[in-house]
Amino acid sequence: MIIHFTKKFEFLNSILDSKSFRLKYCCEYIGDEKGKIVSNAAHPMISFSEFNDNDLEHKTITYGRYGIALKKDWARKRGIGPVLYVEKNSPAAKGLVSLLRARQNLDTLPDELRLPIMQMKCFTKHETGYNSSNRDENFCFKSENEWRFVPSKKQIGNRPISENYSTYKANEQKYNELLLPHPLRFSEEDIEYIYTNTLAEKEELISTFGLDGRKIKISSWKS
Repeated sequence: MIIHFTKKFEFLNSILDSKSFRLKYCCEYIGDEKGKIVSNAAHPMISFSEFNDNDLEHKTITYGRYGIALKKDWARKRGIGPVLYVEKNSPAAKGLVSLLRARQNLDTLPDELRLPIMQMKCFTKHETGYNSSNRDENFCFKSENEWRFVPSKKQIGNRPISENYSTYKANEQKYNELLLPHPLRFSEEDIEYIYTNTLAEKEELISTFGLDGRKIKISSWKS
């Protein structure tokens, strides 16, 4: 199963009420083996983590004590897939760096390859690096087992899937509001488990949404 984590009970309620996840631009970078940033941009996405329920009590999750776990069949049908983690000195990382540099040179790359290279970048992450959530300079991202939904241009009103970092940061709210009409939807049947922080919150979810209490668990992971 894959789990979308969130920090507040009200956010969990909103997701269950709408039966959907909101897209949001996330800033992602790729650097070369010397640490020089080659691509730093914002991409529309929704992030999940692949864990078994029994594994969670042994995990440290930095994205909140609430979550919704969904079935992998649901994920695969919607093009959600696992992130490729690369070590900066690996051939895979160097290959992507070369492609990104070629993409920045309009004279050397055919137009039809520009989007596929960016699609590859959207599903690639350094194995270790700076985690802005907990300000860890050497965080092991691979431990998150991340899966991502990155929409096609058509799925977001023909908007680009990559925005310049500085341009996006100057007007984050505007860019994210443009994604509001394009949520990622699910049904109750797609839900494996719902994780909340207290027994009182569990009872509230059962009362509000008529959910099967056996599907609602108290979060056991470290934060």
